[in-house]
Amino acid sequence: MSSNQFLLDANDVGVLHSHTGQHIVINHVIESHGSIGGPRSVKNLAEIGLIDAIIVETEDGFSQLGMMRRFVSWDLGLEERNLVRWALDGFSDKLERNIASLADWNRFKNTDVTLIAIPSETQHSHLKGLILAPYGGSECYRQYAGWDYGTPRPYRDFIYNVTYEAIAHAYKTFGARRIALTHCSRNKYMTGYHRDLTTCQVEAIVHFCNLHRDMHSFTFLDEHPGNQPLQIVQEFNAMTDVGIHRGINTRRVIFAGISFVNLDWKKGPDDLDPLGWANDIPEHPRN
Repeated sequence: MSSNQFLLDANDVGVLHSHTGQHIVINHVIESHGSIGGPRSVKNLAEIGLIDAIIVETEDGFSQLGMMRRFVSWDLGLEERNLVRWALDGFSDKLERNIASLADWNRFKNTDVTLIAIPSETQHSHLKGLILAPYGGSECYRQYAGWDYGTPRPYRDFIYNVTYEAIAHAYKTFGARRIALTHCSRNKYMTGYHRDLTTCQVEAIVHFCNLHRDMHSFTFLDEHPGNQPLQIVQEFNAMTDVGIHRGINTRRVIFAGISFVNLDWKKGPDDLDPLGWANDIPEHPRN
């Protein structure tokens, strides 16, 4: 991993100290829209082995998902959306087996809090999978914060549980140990990085690492300066009481090899492991 020295300096890297005595690397990578194939691009980060799975919000187009979609589709073995056919079909909202269609459906149509987990289907892939996560601009978020968000504080249970369960799926089902994630906000521009949202994400990482071994790293992917995940990690390291994770209800449906995982924390943790993940064998185990 000596190549990382060309990407990250000391200010880009931190360490999380878990209660199990592990030291998990925390990276912070800022990639501008003009560096789609540059040294800080998802493509390069995957190719050098810095990341092996991605959790990204479902905003497509001129966005982080839009920037990485072509490479990730190729890497996972998915076809891209046929834009000509889609236009001729009147921009149909029919669900198709491609990242753009799945992201649009989860963002605009789905009222349930759902993770869409896409495993790799190719031998050449650098990534073990992609998780399309609901975020502050998703239809399902309206019930927690309304549609005209402005600058309210993020809804903690939403951000925390989406992050925690996405990490759990990447870890247990993909077998990922170097997970990248984006900021689940619809306003990720300089002052749009709400600190409380990042705190929820870091809290989920801390709780997960306190319960699971062998995680190597997490990489926060951002478009602009302003987010402060490394500072928040240091604050958690200094805490004597970081709280504990409380399990929620999850239900998974697998369709055409893609997992749709519904999250429900409102009913309480009636079944802390309804999917039997404690005994799961990864769908695509790869070293």
